[in-house]
Amino acid sequence: MTSAPLPACCPPPGGDGSVPPAAAPREWHEQGASHVDVRGLVPPQPLVAILKRVRSAPGGETVIAHLDRDPMLLYPELAELGWEAARIAGEPGEVRLLLRRIA
Repeated sequence: MTSAPLPACCPPPGGDGSVPPAAAPREWHEQGASHVDVRGLVPPQPLVAILKRVRSAPGGETVIAHLDRDPMLLYPELAELGWEAARIAGEPGEVRLLLRRIA
């Protein structure tokens, strides 16, 4: 038995038609560095959020990125922008990167 699809204007039965907001990275400043926490975001959101942060960083600012996994695709993008990444100690199960402009 096949049912006809609902028109695009109508929410599914029992639904209100709302779309949950996309997860957003957390950002804060601490000990002279800008932090961006992208844990829990689905790809490519972590990459996009980190690149947005480094592009908007004032000269000389250090960015610390908090991730769920090693962002292999991020490293060449950072290099093209004139940034480097170094892994630093973080919480268990976290990948924490120190991002700096290359002098």
